Amino acid sequence: MKNIVIAFITLILFTSCVSNKRTTYLQGSLLEKKYDFPHKTFKTQINDILLITVSSKDKELTDFFNSLGSSNSSQGNASNINPYFSGYRIDIHGNIRLPYIGEMNVLGFTLNEIRTKIENELAKYLQNTDTYFVTVKNAGIKYTIVGEIGAPGTNTLQSYEATIIDAIASSGDITEYGNRTNIEVIRQEENGVKKHIIDLTNIESLNSDVFLLKNNDIINIKPIRQKPVGIGTTGLSVFNTVLSTFTVAITTILFINSL
Repeated sequence: MKNIVIAFITLILFTSCVSNKRTTYLQGSLLEKKYDFPHKTFKTQINDILLITVSSKDKELTDFFNSLGSSNSSQGNASNINPYFSGYRIDIHGNIRLPYIGEMNVLGFTLNEIRTKIENELAKYLQNTDTYFVTVKNAGIKYTIVGEIGAPGTNTLQSYEATIIDAIASSGDITEYGNRTNIEVIRQEENGVKKHIIDLTNIESLNSDVFLLKNNDIINIKPIRQKPVGIGTTGLSVFNTVLSTFTVAITTILFINSL
């Protein structure tokens, strides 16, 4: 009887506690090796939204070209402009439609390449190209995160560059039952959609191709193989639950034996 009780408690403790090795991010020493995650210049995709502005001493030019943004910014702080209404969406043909210029294909270009294309087109209509300059930005980095995450859903990070850690932190962190060693990232590549796997408990993930987010990434946080049966997620909570259960069991046995 005694051996059975001890074995039962030991089994519960081992199967119910989630190991720190499975919940701690980026384990490893930075002293042994230098890490520098690969900065990338991503290219545009269909349905990306671009924020394009022209700055110039010529108020007529800027008011006309920036008409979408100026109409909204006049009602409040320009930083609160919704890019859905003020930006330029890349349609299914890879085009955006700009004042003066008309339709322009920007699919698969970097932001700097798009800026250069716009400046070259404007130069056809404006004699003095030194009087203006063009700014092209991506309207944030949009991602969708599902699975064992605190706040699943679609979010947009207002940043030029963001990591998968940024996305997870902005979504309430992975739950204690989420598998941090086998995270799926579904990404649109130039030759089709691909699934990537990243282990965020290993510091080597800093060198992964998907450590940096790409616009429209889908992040799937899968559960660990076996979830606890509901008796606790920490050693203390498991111990208290087991102790209570054990006390009830012993009390019941003693009562039966006393009959």
